Amino acid sequence: MTLIPTPSGLLRFNEEYFGYVVGYPSGDIVLAQPSARSVLEGGGDLEALKPHLLSNLDVRTNFHLNTPPLVWLELTRRCNLTCSHCYIDGGHARDNELSTDQLAAIIDDLADMGVWAVAITGGEPTLHSGFVELVRHARRRNLLVGIATHGLHLSEALLKELPTDGVIISVSIDDLHVANRKPDSEFRAAARALLLSREMGFEVNVMTNTHRKNIDKLEDLIRWAQEHDVSVRSVPFSPLGRGKRHRRELENRIEDVEKAARFWLEECQWEHAYHERVGLCVGSIFNYGLSLAYMTRRCSSGRYLAYICSDGTVYPCTMCAGEQILSPGKVGERSFSDIWRSNWEIRQFSWDNFRATCEGCVLDNENYYCASRCPAMSHARHGKFFSCGASDFEIASTVVRTAMLNATDLATSTGAPLVPLKGE
Repeated sequence: MTLIPTPSGLLRFNEEYFGYVVGYPSGDIVLAQPSARSVLEGGGDLEALKPHLLSNLDVRTNFHLNTPPLVWLELTRRCNLTCSHCYIDGGHARDNELSTDQLAAIIDDLADMGVWAVAITGGEPTLHSGFVELVRHARRRNLLVGIATHGLHLSEALLKELPTDGVIISVSIDDLHVANRKPDSEFRAAARALLLSREMGFEVNVMTNTHRKNIDKLEDLIRWAQEHDVSVRSVPFSPLGRGKRHRRELENRIEDVEKAARFWLEECQWEHAYHERVGLCVGSIFNYGLSLAYMTRRCSSGRYLAYICSDGTVYPCTMCAGEQILSPGKVGERSFSDIWRSNWEIRQFSWDNFRATCEGCVLDNENYYCASRCPAMSHARHGKFFSCGASDFEIASTVVRTAMLNATDLATSTGAPLVPLKGE
């Protein structure tokens, strides 16, 4: 990664076989031709770069970036909650979890190979003895940091030890992080953690898992977030990890579609405003991976991002980690950079593998972006890689959400420019 100081912050760019992936401090991410180098090295803004933007993208069979912009780093699977939807089945630590020094060495490897951002996760990452030092170390190496936590240990003393610049704290609020407490007291504890973090100078947001039990509370959550100027990022319930055992009680029903879609649209609008203020961060980098997936007709897992478990096992994404599938290797046996730049099975997959499955589906046309051509979700639901990864709710929800989105200005005012494909 090359870092260029500009008046608005650090410009980041990585060299790739087609040219460059470029991340502006504003949060704009674009693909550029090889001719862009002089403009980038001079700290040129996006307007100056426009003549050098990629005109088409040659997508190779095993398409992946030479450097992933985003990596999840699980410090521990240990957690003092046992939420019924947990994709990673958190609670007990993994066997042979990595030491603080080993995790710091991984962070060095990520920085050296040009990764832009690391999402610090668990289990509950604040339970790791090296949590503070690892966050500090990541920032010393100029990695942007996102922290995914239940928030219950975010005391003023702990927060004072963390750097605020380039760090976003995401706290889970979704009525399932309750342990032996009442849901309202859990909300108050998480809300206090969020607001305290913001008071101490951190950018913050709410993470929420949307499911059957909280469908009627989502409107209250978005209103609270707007009132307190806190971003929201939701993830639909998925039958992964412990969630697989609770699918019947948690998976949304068709009758939930309208409520979920209204919440999703408000979330998108609110998050868009948040990212305009915050700029380049874990959330905006992740979102660009969705755009790249749409461009290349293959998921971004193992091509644009990856997940490293606390025992060193590498997976293409959080969902593959939840299913424990398609791992290309383990840090400790090789460095992450060596593993990333080796051959991964998932890189041979594309949306073409789902052609027979998707035929006749309402989502199988250019009007919709279907994220369920997903080997991990297919495996979770059917035990194989190329079946439909969506529930009936998710299919119906995509139709309704798309119609709602198309009726707003958001449909044309957000998202990276899509680059035409070459050779496919």
